Amino acid sequence: MTNVKMRTGVVLHTRPLGHADRQATWVLVPDAAVVPMTRKRLRRRLASWGVGDADVAELLVSELVTNAMRHSWGAVMSLSLEQGTIRCEVQDTNPALPRVCEAHDGDEGGRGMFLMEALSTAWGSYRMSTGKVVWFELPAADPGD
Repeated sequence: MTNVKMRTGVVLHTRPLGHADRQATWVLVPDAAVVPMTRKRLRRRLASWGVGDADVAELLVSELVTNAMRHSWGAVMSLSLEQGTIRCEVQDTNPALPRVCEAHDGDEGGRGMFLMEALSTAWGSYRMSTGKVVWFELPAADPGD
């Protein structure tokens, strides 16, 4: 059974895959509120799983979702927690793989993948027939951290 909830710009699907209480999937539609709503849902979900500080995860999710909304027609974000590792994947319809760029002073963009490289323990991307997936992993902080 799939639990579906609709809010402005975000549809939440929680799928029973493996440890159902440790996986969630959001279908993201282009909307001005999608990035802040996704951050809020991420923070709530991680807190419900007993994860403490979610600031880095929020920042990296913001970068991935912003890129997906800017360069495609929507996205699907999957979040999981397994063996102390947070894994987030964002799938979109644009087949172009991201790359780490060096942003210059005054540039409004170009720092997302640099942040991914600097702040995640692992990240990557791969093409699919329908576009691409960009993912990252982070250690889960204890609630007391």
